[in-house]
Amino acid sequence: MKTQTELKFDQIIKNGFHDILKPLEFKKKANNFYLKRLDLGHIINIQKSSFYSKDHIRFTINTGIFVPEYWIGLFHNNGKEIPIFPTEPECLVRQRIGSLRNQNDTWYEVDETTDEKGLIIEMRINLEKYILPYFEQTKTKEGFLEMLDQNELPLNPLGKLVVYGELKHVSKARSEYNKLLNESVNIYFKQTVKDYGLKYGLA
Repeated sequence: MKTQTELKFDQIIKNGFHDILKPLEFKKKANNFYLKRLDLGHIINIQKSSFYSKDHIRFTINTGIFVPEYWIGLFHNNGKEIPIFPTEPECLVRQRIGSLRNQNDTWYEVDETTDEKGLIIEMRINLEKYILPYFEQTKTKEGFLEMLDQNELPLNPLGKLVVYGELKHVSKARSEYNKLLNESVNIYFKQTVKDYGLKYGLA
């Protein structure tokens, strides 16, 4: 049987997320929501702290932008099929709600005394004021690439190199390749950059 805290958490997921995201065609799996667009995918993950208990749940919100070309381009995905329901760690761009709100890392607490209605309202604000407008800026590949070019997205260090390489934007890929080689002091990372440079004909 679920505790009062767990029931409140479930209510927050349902009323704070699912009721808004389902009409927008987000699919739900556990505490993850995924919207597949024409060229990209948008992911919302509600992450529980590893230190939670049945009577005290601590959670945050992770967002991800899934770019198929990036996923395909990574060496460790060679030969694999693109996931139908990607997870947030597989995304090129990953941001937590605190970052989207220009705050410190933000976590929410749920226990028996929590006013879940207040948290539901806050989750809806998170979606409507921060997460969904952010996704709207990157709903097309063109919009995403524009933000990528302007360095407005937090990325895996190899992100630009792989995306530009896969899209055959050779001059941009070469510029990123040279930048990574010049700035890196880690010999293992440098070798990885060189390997991708060979893959995309940049070396």
